[in-house]
Amino acid sequence: MSFARLRAADWVAFVAALALLFATAADWYSTEGGRQAREFEQGAPAQGEGAELADDAAAAAEGEERNAWQADGAIDRAILVAMLGTAALAILAAFARAAGRRSEDGVGLTGWAGAAAALTALLVLYRVIQEPGFDEVNTVQYGAPLALGLLGVIAFACAMSVRAEEMDEEGTERREVNAAA
Repeated sequence: MSFARLRAADWVAFVAALALLFATAADWYSTEGGRQAREFEQGAPAQGEGAELADDAAAAAEGEERNAWQADGAIDRAILVAMLGTAALAILAAFARAAGRRSEDGVGLTGWAGAAAALTALLVLYRVIQEPGFDEVNTVQYGAPLALGLLGVIAFACAMSVRAEEMDEEGTERREVNAAA
């Protein structure tokens, strides 16, 4: 197994898949009250009674914020499973490429990882547009757009990797035909 076999697109997909795992822990949603509590916490003095109020505001904000692991809805669970599956496929595709394994027929792991990333990106986009709970009360935090961007990067990198592999195979076939002639 040699990671020197990985193309730039494979490295991008691999690193983005690892980053996607961290993006699941970032805050995805909060409420308007949680956002205001977080603003108060950041503007409060560091000492005295202001520090105690800042601690209370931080606790209140933390109680209102949700990440991908804490969201309760069935669609949120499906999104979490899809993100974990996408990350696993992209990581496995990189290891398979490093091991020198190629798909003999059909779509390989890289193609499946790209398709999973595109489908999961649609699910995350739906959830960003249709926030959990009441839309007037909830706000989208940086975690959901970050995950959406990382899924887009994975899908694009996988597509580029599959295309490069197809180009390599065409070049190998042409060389074999020219050598036989």
